[in-house]
Amino acid sequence: MAMAAWYHRDISRVHAEDLLARAGRDGSYLVRDSESVPGAYALCLLFQRHVHTYRILPDADGLLAVQVSQVRWHLGNQTIVCEVIGLLNNYLFSELPLDIENVHKGATTLCHLRRTLGNACQGLNRFQVVLITGIHGFLSHNSLSGSHLFQKRDSFCTLLQLMKTRHSQLSEPDLVSVFVGTWNMGASPPPRSLQSWVTCCGLGHTLDESTALLPHDIYALGTQENPQGEREWTEHIKATLRSYAHIDFKQVAVQSLWNMRLAVFVKPEHESRISHVNTASVKTGLGNTLGNKGAVGISFLFNGTSFGFVNCHLTSGSEKVLRRNQNFVDILRLLSLGDKQLSVFDISLRFTHLFWCGDLNYRLDLDVQDILKHVSKREFEELMCADQLTRERHKRKAFLSFNEEKIAFPPTYRYERGSRDCYLWQKYKTSGVRVNVPSWCDRILWKSYPETHIICTAYGCTDDIFTSDHSPVFATFQVGVTSQFSSKTERAWIELEGIEAIVKTASKAKFFIEFYSSCIEETRRSSENDSQSCDVPGFLKLGWSFKQLPQLLPVTSNMEYLQDQHLLLSVKSCDGFESYGECCVALHSLANASKQFETFLSHRGEEMGSIRGWVRVHVPKDKREKREKIYGGSTGTAPFLVSALLALSLPTKLSSPLSLGSFTLL
Repeated sequence: MAMAAWYHRDISRVHAEDLLARAGRDGSYLVRDSESVPGAYALCLLFQRHVHTYRILPDADGLLAVQVSQVRWHLGNQTIVCEVIGLLNNYLFSELPLDIENVHKGATTLCHLRRTLGNACQGLNRFQVVLITGIHGFLSHNSLSGSHLFQKRDSFCTLLQLMKTRHSQLSEPDLVSVFVGTWNMGASPPPRSLQSWVTCCGLGHTLDESTALLPHDIYALGTQENPQGEREWTEHIKATLRSYAHIDFKQVAVQSLWNMRLAVFVKPEHESRISHVNTASVKTGLGNTLGNKGAVGISFLFNGTSFGFVNCHLTSGSEKVLRRNQNFVDILRLLSLGDKQLSVFDISLRFTHLFWCGDLNYRLDLDVQDILKHVSKREFEELMCADQLTRERHKRKAFLSFNEEKIAFPPTYRYERGSRDCYLWQKYKTSGVRVNVPSWCDRILWKSYPETHIICTAYGCTDDIFTSDHSPVFATFQVGVTSQFSSKTERAWIELEGIEAIVKTASKAKFFIEFYSSCIEETRRSSENDSQSCDVPGFLKLGWSFKQLPQLLPVTSNMEYLQDQHLLLSVKSCDGFESYGECCVALHSLANASKQFETFLSHRGEEMGSIRGWVRVHVPKDKREKREKIYGGSTGTAPFLVSALLALSLPTKLSSPLSLGSFTLL
């Protein structure tokens, strides 16, 4: 492995960084004496033009060691033991002093560390360099606070994943990072620099400083009350990205509605992977005729994965919750994005990953003084109990089955412009004084197909952009993506062995099911149901046996392709062809085994019933080989470490668990 390595006894931090910058090669490192702790060493590592520094501390006996114990973390009700920590533990206590002694004698590599990591990584040589940064993740709790320790562990995992992705020898990526931002600009020009926004610096769940400046693959920035024109605004964003990432990002699309904007950018190397770009807008102001409120959207395919982005500005006013809910439904129904063949489905089911941001304008139903008291104590969970959006989601009246990361930042509205020291909650108008209690108006949510890989890695707001009465909000995600396959050799097929559904209707009509997917050659439909009963007034129980269901033929038979695909189902009446509910089913675990799926049916954002069925995907034996994903599991130690640490340190959190509600299969 080509890299530069030195040991210097008397060298400053600035000089060390200068030496590494001259080397200019990822993985170059330098070991020096610590400037602040006598007898300690500093390990400086160059990665993506940034120098990451880690301290190796002496213990009470003067030996160079790190206090480490076997660690167990819990993920749900599964206990994962990171066995590789034992390898590092043995190295730190037994072999690290030998490496340091060899460096003193003029050695240019840490041979014992290299061997230890070689055993762990099982041949991922280029991967080993970044594993060096993992040392700081196991430092003593005496030297790092708990929250800082976990933040550093998150940073380590991110760097680990990036290096594994970079050197995986894949022609197409398995994993991309996505930035989503929303900001109500308050009709004021933006500051010269927006770097804190696009690098997730500020309050809440932010990125660690060692990874904050690493560029994302996709940037989607939504604004409301934006006084700048499209060209001026997009050039401002590109200049901001260029100033810190040193990359000229390519614009995928920009869409505007009055002063609402949504702009999407990608790294230059991904430009050829983007296709089927669509843009759309919907007006929801004054009887759906004015564009002061509404939504703009952009959608596209990234290789074989569909992305949708929506930026909206919903009705304002504390008392107008129902109107905001209706705005959401109107946008779901009317925003024309994605595959036109999926027009029977609302946009929440048209994309592998749908990101929804904007000034949603949901407020806090609480006295302003109580809000201010909780904010001063950073008691955000208590405030979330009064959050209108959280309540409406719990009642399943809006954003059904969407996810939102836990909020750990102050309400982003309504601030006094020019600072973030106080909320200006009284607004003087000709009609009198209007109270705008501090609220989380600005939100970012997402919805993904089942059994897909997506992890929210940051969710917060800036604290240094003062031009508006709203703070900009940011979120970042690790998102699994799939490749395109075109092979049409030996055929696989999808067998539907039986389906049952409960639909909310008083109709006595017969029903059929339509099946949609980008992985099948054409839309197919079942025969009418062959069993039907009404055990509960207002609900019909429907059944389709094997004979009534079609055989679905995928466009390709590769297991690697099929395991990432999804079926969209729509239950329709035979007399009017009206949909009574839709759902999404993942094919991930259905290959060559009869598996049951069970989920709820929804229509235009409302829960309409439930459905379950038995499906088997038949794949020819010579097409069953599966390549392990970058973000997947492995039998090897190092990939096990990656998947375990990523799952543990970067969990996907929901502000509220969503269930099937009252619609239970009988």
